[in-house]
Amino acid sequence: GLALFQTSTCINCHAIRGVAGADLRVAPDLTHVGSRRQLAAGIIENTPANMRLWLKSPQHIKPGALMPDFTFTDEQLDQLAAYLSTLQ
Repeated sequence: GLALFQTSTCINCHAIRGVAGADLRVAPDLTHVGSRRQLAAGIIENTPANMRLWLKSPQHIKPGALMPDFTFTDEQLDQLAAYLSTLQ
């Protein structure tokens, strides 16, 4: 998950303290995203399944979101959602 975050476009917008190169503040800081109760500006509960849905299609969850939809594979979605869920 971390390697995918670092090699995909995620790192171009999001910060995660302690992750090399993840220091931009264009989009929300994900340092503690796993401990948040909600995702997508409070639209959905923060569960592993919802994290995966949000990563797959933010526009479906929150039309007009600045985060674009991505073409991650199912395996990549699983890896990224699992990694982000560990960020407490």
